[in-house]
Amino acid sequence: MSAHHTHHLRPAKAGGEATPSGPVVSPSTGLAIPYGLAEKAVNRLGWIAFVYAVSYPGMYLMYRSTLGSHLTALPIHAALTVVASLVGVALCVTAWSGRFSPKTVLDLGLIFEVAAALLISCAESSYPLAPHELVRGQSAVSIWVVLFVLVVPVSLGKATIAALATACMGPLGMMVNIVVTGVPVPTIEQWIMFYASSFLMVAAAVILSRYIYNLGAHYSRQTELGSYELIELIGRGGMGEVWKARHRLLVRKAAIKLIRPETLGGGSQGDVDAARLRFEREAKATATLHSPHTVAIHDYGVTDDGAFYYVMELLEGLDLEALVEKYGPLPPNRVIWILRQACDSLAEAHAAGLTHRDVKPRNIFLCRLGLNFDCVKVLDFGLVKIRGADQVRLTREGVTTGTPAYMAPEMAMGHFEIDGRADIYALGCVAYWLLTGKLVFNSTTPLGMALEHIKTMPTPPSQHSEIEIPAELDQIVLRCLEKKPSDRPQSVRELSRALARVPVTPAWSNELAEEWWRIHLPPAAADAALAG
Repeated sequence: MSAHHTHHLRPAKAGGEATPSGPVVSPSTGLAIPYGLAEKAVNRLGWIAFVYAVSYPGMYLMYRSTLGSHLTALPIHAALTVVASLVGVALCVTAWSGRFSPKTVLDLGLIFEVAAALLISCAESSYPLAPHELVRGQSAVSIWVVLFVLVVPVSLGKATIAALATACMGPLGMMVNIVVTGVPVPTIEQWIMFYASSFLMVAAAVILSRYIYNLGAHYSRQTELGSYELIELIGRGGMGEVWKARHRLLVRKAAIKLIRPETLGGGSQGDVDAARLRFEREAKATATLHSPHTVAIHDYGVTDDGAFYYVMELLEGLDLEALVEKYGPLPPNRVIWILRQACDSLAEAHAAGLTHRDVKPRNIFLCRLGLNFDCVKVLDFGLVKIRGADQVRLTREGVTTGTPAYMAPEMAMGHFEIDGRADIYALGCVAYWLLTGKLVFNSTTPLGMALEHIKTMPTPPSQHSEIEIPAELDQIVLRCLEKKPSDRPQSVRELSRALARVPVTPAWSNELAEEWWRIHLPPAAADAALAG
C-alpha cells in the first residue's frame, strides 16, 4: 500500500452517533488537540529549550567582549548563564525523553517560558542607561512572549497567565540588576519605552494562542473516530482508505478503513448507497470470522458526514504483491506455507456461506505476530457474497466486481451464482504469482485479461520459473486454474490437504521464516513496508 494525501474526517462515535461540535479533551493528551499534534508541540518545545541552552552562553560571551567595561557584575551574569543553560538542557531532555505526558511537558514549558524570560531580562538590562538616554529597540522578552504561543498550544487561561507573567519578567529583571549589581534606576520614560511593547505583545499572544488552540481542537475533531484518533493515512484501496490510528484510552494502535462518497467519483446516489452498504457488509461479515488468518475487526460505525469505517488490527509486514515485487519469487516450500494459511481463512468464510470474490496478492498480508513469523492475514472482504437468494445484490447491473488478473472465468462472464470455487481459482493465480513473479495471463486491458481467463489455458508455473517447482505443485496450481468450477478442488480444505502432500525439503517452518525476517525485514523495515 502506498501513502496518499490526507483527507479531513468528521468525528463520530461507534454506531453513527456524532460527537459534540465543541472542543473535546483527549484522554491521551489532556488537551483539546490530537495526540499527534501534541507530540509535535513537545518536540518543538525541546528544540526551543535546546537552542536557548546553547545560545545563552553565546550571548553572554558577546556581552562580555563588547560591553565588559560597562558591566558591573560579570561573575553574577556568568552564574545566570550557567543556570539558563542547565534549565534549557533539563527541559530539552524532559521533552525528548518520552517519559512524561504531552500535557505535563507543555505545562513545564510554560514555567520555562517565564523563568527563561527573567534570565533574558537580567542579561539585557545589565547595561546601565544614562538618565536621559534614548532607548532604542524593544525588550527581547516581547519576542519571547509571541514565540511561545506558536510552540506551546494551551488553553486560553493558561496562555493568558503565562504571557502576563512572562511580560512582567522584563521589569523584574531590571529590578534584580538595580538591587544586585547597582544598575541606575531608569526614568519612567525609559521604563515605558523598554517594556511597554512586552505588555502590548501579551494581547497579540492571547489572540494568537486562542486561534492556534482552536485550530488544533478543530483538527482533533476532524481526526477522531469514536474512541480512536487517526494518526496517518497508510494506504488506499478500491473501496476506501486505510489509516493508522490509536485508541485514546487504551493507547492501542489499530488500522481504520473507511469509505467516503467522493472516492466513488461521479457515481449516482444509488451507487454511493450500494458501495456504503457493501462496505458495511464487509465489516459485519469479517467480524463473524475467527480464524487467526483473517484480519480481526474491533469496531465499526458511521461518521457524521456519512463515511463508514471499521477498526481492525494493525499488522506489521507487507502484502504478497509487495513481497514478490521487492524480493522476487518465493521457494515452493514457503509458497505452500503461505497458501495453506490463506486456505484456513477462506475455509471458515466458505463454511459460513461467505465468498471473498477478491482474493489477490494485495489482499493477503504477510506479517509477524509476536514470535510467530510469516503469518498470513486475509484482508478486504469488501466484495464478499453471502449465500442465499434473499440477499441484496449490491453490484450495479452489468458491472463485474473483482480484479481482472485474478478473476475466475465465471465471474468474468458475469454469472451471479458464485461460490467458494471462484476463490480457489483466484488462489491459484496467487500461487502462480508467488512462484513465478508473473501473472497467469498478460493483457494490456481488463477486458482482454478477462477473455484470457475465460478462453486460454495457462502454462505450468514451472515453465516461467528458475526455481525448481515440484510436479505435484505444478499440477495443483493448474487444477485450481481450471475453467470449469467442477474441475477444480471442490473446497479450500481439499486444496490445503493436497498442498500438504507436496514433497518439499526442507519444509518451511517458523524458524526459517524468523531468519528471513531478521535479514530482510527487521522491525523498523517492516514498519516502513507497512507505510509504503
